Amino acid sequence: MSKAVALIGAPTDVGAGRRGAAMGPEALRVAGIDKSLRRLGCTVVDRGNLAGPINPEAEPRHGYRHLPEVVQWCRSVHDAVGEALRAGQLPILMGGDHSLAIGSVAAVARHCAERATPLAMLWLDAHADFNIARSSPTGNVHGMPVGVICGHGPPELARLGAATPILPADRIVQIGIRSVDEIEKRLVEDSGMIVYDMRRIDELRMRTVMEQALRYVAERC
Repeated sequence: MSKAVALIGAPTDVGAGRRGAAMGPEALRVAGIDKSLRRLGCTVVDRGNLAGPINPEAEPRHGYRHLPEVVQWCRSVHDAVGEALRAGQLPILMGGDHSLAIGSVAAVARHCAERATPLAMLWLDAHADFNIARSSPTGNVHGMPVGVICGHGPPELARLGAATPILPADRIVQIGIRSVDEIEKRLVEDSGMIVYDMRRIDELRMRTVMEQALRYVAERC
């Protein structure tokens, strides 16, 4: 029996400093993500694109740029991902703005909490995305989702899941990190989160890193 996969587009860049991330969903569709998934034996349901506020291109307020707009998008993502999960589908959120991860992870965390199912996350990115208002040079929530998921940040986002933190730091492994702000680096270290940066990946090689990361989260789940 094939696995049902739900494609969910979130065409926005409100959390980022540059325009362009909003084109991510259509770029993935043009590249044939649905065909690739079907070749893997999946049944694909394209749920279309979510709607939300446009990028106002405003300056940061109280340390955050476009916070009300980011909150609206994350709530829409949370609801759409939750709906797909309840329908028995594996949601694949197509975007480009990293702030959207707050909504998607919150939905998965809520789904797992309701079923007493443990949850862990592998964060594969060049950036730790653990900034907070006082550490961010831009105020872009695009650089803050992991911090928010771990309970640091505006309550409108940090409380989006079933609990705060949405997911504790010891349930997250970061892989591929190569660019971290200085204050952000200290925040990550203080959290106790497991991080495989590019230097460590070069030393261990990716196969070993993934084996260790999967073993780590398995022990906590």
